[in-house]
Amino acid sequence: MQGLGDLTSIVNSVSNALGTAVNVADDPYLSEVVCRIGQLQQINSGAVVGTCTDTPDGLPGGVGLSAAVKPLRFYVYAKQNVWVFPLAIAAVFGIPFMLGYEWGKGS
Repeated sequence: MQGLGDLTSIVNSVSNALGTAVNVADDPYLSEVVCRIGQLQQINSGAVVGTCTDTPDGLPGGVGLSAAVKPLRFYVYAKQNVWVFPLAIAAVFGIPFMLGYEWGKGS
């Protein structure tokens, strides 16, 4: 009987994995996510970076890849334009220091 229980568990796991794979394949943002990952591979290998078509916001369906698209777009842009990282760090630290300095100077 133990063997049948293990077999049932395996069948359920495979069924869940196939259902998840179908849901991911139906996600309208999958093609852009795959394209952006391809861009990252091209950047890392030093190859010419291709272009990706932006998927419109708010499309229904999918497993939630829409939440990954905007950060992935920014990350690809930042990897292509290395000046973005120092600028972002300067903005995160510089603006609060500047505001604190101006506020303290006014007191």
